[in-house]
Amino acid sequence: MKRKPRLLPVRIYGDEILRLKAREISALSPELKEFIADLTHTMYLRDGVGLAAPQVGESLRVIVIDPDWFREGRQKKPLVMINPRIMDAEGETDTEEGCISIPEVFAHVTRPSRVTLVYQDVELAERRLELEGYPAVIVQHEIDHLEGILFTDRVGALARLKLKRKLKELAATTVDGENIRVGTNSSPK
Repeated sequence: MKRKPRLLPVRIYGDEILRLKAREISALSPELKEFIADLTHTMYLRDGVGLAAPQVGESLRVIVIDPDWFREGRQKKPLVMINPRIMDAEGETDTEEGCISIPEVFAHVTRPSRVTLVYQDVELAERRLELEGYPAVIVQHEIDHLEGILFTDRVGALARLKLKRKLKELAATTVDGENIRVGTNSSPK
């Protein structure tokens, strides 16, 4: 009997796993398939449009995105990417970003507006994909997590200065990967 996906605890700013470069995946075990189902389930339950394995405590190069699922009339169509790599990027867009691992913090980030990437699907078959606009921003944000980079690292000096106090307070509430603020170990919706 196939088990139901589980909700995974989200790691919060200050947890060291968010700063590590994630490990490549070379084989697809039954446990990894279950983890991918859990990662996808967690993304949806946390109202996310993307989630990376390090955000739930696994230093693995896997992300899931679904940029449009929350729009009226849209169905969930998760796109799982294993070992994703950006091969080409062009253009420029400035978008306000947030992150479930950095709750209640938002800032404008400038990124390429179009990317070409290579990744492996859930059968480890190699795929190539071009994305632009919002989906391109999401995939770049999630791939950054695999490199130990947070969106707050990509903001300008003035914006970083404005966020410094909030980030310091958030990091102070994180002990051993758990957010110790009363009643939560993950971000609000």
